[in-house]
Formats: sequence, C-alpha cells, structure tokens
Amino acid sequence: MPVFIAQGHYGRTTISCDDGHTWIHDKSEDDSVRCFEGDLDCDHNAFAGRGIAHGEQTFVLTWGWGAPGSVVRSEDAAMFETVLMDTPTFADVAFGNGRFVANNSMTQISDDLGKTWSPGGALGIDINTRAIEFFPHDAGWFVVTGESGETREIVRSSDGITWAPATTRPPQCGGYVIGMAYGSGVGVIASGNGHVCRTSDGGDTWEYVPVSADLSSPPIWTGSEFFVYEGSTLHRSADGASWQSEPITPGDASIGPIARSPEGTFVAANAGWMVWYEKQKFFRSEDGVNWEVLPEGAFAGSHPIYFMAHGEVAPGAGCPAE
Repeated sequence: MPVFIAQGHYGRTTISCDDGHTWIHDKSEDDSVRCFEGDLDCDHNAFAGRGIAHGEQTFVLTWGWGAPGSVVRSEDAAMFETVLMDTPTFADVAFGNGRFVANNSMTQISDDLGKTWSPGGALGIDINTRAIEFFPHDAGWFVVTGESGETREIVRSSDGITWAPATTRPPQCGGYVIGMAYGSGVGVIASGNGHVCRTSDGGDTWEYVPVSADLSSPPIWTGSEFFVYEGSTLHRSADGASWQSEPITPGDASIGPIARSPEGTFVAANAGWMVWYEKQKFFRSEDGVNWEVLPEGAFAGSHPIYFMAHGEVAPGAGCPAE
C-alpha cells in the first residue's frame, strides 16, 4: 500500500492513504499541550521529531533532541514498535543498500529493517550532527552534515561504519541544513540560508551555489529536476548548478516539509514559525507548481510538522487493503 507519512514534534505522526487528499491516524504523546507556549520547548525534549527513512516496506523514525530519545519502526505506518530506547540524540536516519543508519557518533546500524541495531562507527566530528542521506552514487554513499556555531563538516561512508571527511567543502556547506536529495548523478544539500551545495562524486567534493535569500523546504528530485521552495517561490534545476524561479499558486502558500510519490504527487505542510494548530495547513499538488490547500476536516491541526516521506507498507492498521 502506498502511503505518505508526516512526523512532527511531541511524538506526532499522521499518514495519508489516498494520495495526499486526507490525513488520518493523527496521534502524539499528548494532543492537549501546545508547543512553544508557556515553557514547553518542543525542539529540545524526548519527543522532538528528528527524521524518517523508508526501506523495503518499513518506516524508521527517530525521536529526541537534547534529551534521551528513541528509534521506532513500523510496517504499516500506524503501529510503531520502539526498537531503541534512551538513545543519545540521533539527528536523522537514512536507508541504503539494505541498511538503516541512525546519525550520531557513534552511528547505529540495522541490517534487518530496523528490528535490531548495533554500533556502527565514529563520524570523526566533535560537533552536532544534523542530517543524513543516502546517495545511490556508484556503489552508494551515506552523507552526514554537522554544525555547531560557525563550525561545519560533511563526512561520508559507504557502509555507515567507516567515515571520512569531504575532500573539498566550501565554508558555507553544512550550514543550516534543511535537507538533501540525489538525482541523475548529482547530490544537493539545501540550506535555510538560501543556497545549495552540490556534489557530482557522491559527496567527496562540494560546490557552493547561491539560489535565493532563504529556502523553506528540503530539496526534492522529481526524476528530471531538483525542486526547492522559498515560501511561495519554486526554484528548479536539472543539475543543481543552474536554477530558475517561478511563483506557485496560491500565492500566499509557504511550502515547508515536503514529500513526493514516484507517481508525481507532492504533499507539504506550511513553513514558518508559530503557524501550527489553528494556523496549520497541509497542501497537495500534482506538478509542484499548482497547489491545493486541503480543506478543514482533511487533516488535524496539531503539533509542528518537520518531516514528510513516501513509501509502501503492508496493508494493516494504517492503510487497509482495498
């Protein structure tokens, strides 16, 4: 069964079984609390959403930042099994070549679709890890970014165990990372500071490419182009080096967390600060340019959404067989 999944703060997940038209199974640790109101800092607790990876009909999600966290897995996108508890902060998780890799130093790896985990290897960086992605370049590379203050790093590994720093990395690359994508031999890292960094050799050497004043979404590979958004402006590129811009509709949409199905459906949640609960919006598009704002009742306005993904799962509690 194809499914979109969204992950947010305070343990929130919700899924769409109907190609992004409606979102169901919305749940969290506590639906009654409100993030960033009073003294509830949802960025720094055990229930902070940190990332989603999908592989072979299994989703793995990591939780927690600045506090002991956890890693969970699901084969139906609705029922989640906790497979690691009281973990150090895992900034994200990725899947490639049959292996899940959770991003910290030490990494944790799983070769049985997230059921069991073992120590991987040290990243060799003494700063906060931020993002991880698998680039299917040549035999495949896991790429990790790190940032603390003005210090940034990019490291890569073919197995999630032995890591080496990028040979060439402009100083901007690794800063304010909001996502990575790979397509047609090129990998890109998008920064909220308005640039991308691109690699054509699986993450060993990087090029800094200015795009805009700021970016609000992770990059998406459509099969022929990279898409990345600056609020209501789409920036698109076939090679990650030359970018063209165009407005999207509606003009007041602000695209944030985003995912795309192999069939071409885009889903997204709105970007911005304190635009959750009553102000939260979910979007759907068939071309990434013309967007539908989902109507009231098609989703629940709740805790902030930070990650979205698409994958296939077995029919079950999440998406029943048709």
